[in-house]
Amino acid sequence: MLKKIIDKLTTICANITANSVTVNGKKYNVPDGSSITIEGNNITIGGEQVCIKDKIINISIEGSVGAAMTTSGMIHVTGNSGTLQSTSGDINVGGDSMDIRTTSGDVIVAGKVEGSITTVSGDITHH
Repeated sequence: MLKKIIDKLTTICANITANSVTVNGKKYNVPDGSSITIEGNNITIGGEQVCIKDKIINISIEGSVGAAMTTSGMIHVTGNSGTLQSTSGDINVGGDSMDIRTTSGDVIVAGKVEGSITTVSGDITHH
């Protein structure tokens, strides 16, 4: 049962402090402290539900985020981030970050890292 739930869950972002979030090229306004959940083709941003059809989910957060996880797609945060995780996709952080983990993807962090960065197949760049 738990595996079925995890398989359906594609992306989660929590505790967002941002003006907007862009998912696969479409920009959404988000209230501070909101969460984003993408399950199958349904995306919920701050309680508002939207339907998407893409299997790869690219997320760009203009601001900071407490946590973001995706199974397939890029995560880009212009501000600070907590824990970020992607199975297959690059992760870029413009500010400070906690833990970052990707199985297949490059990681770039412009600020401090107060945890660890792990990638199985990819480059790590820390400025």
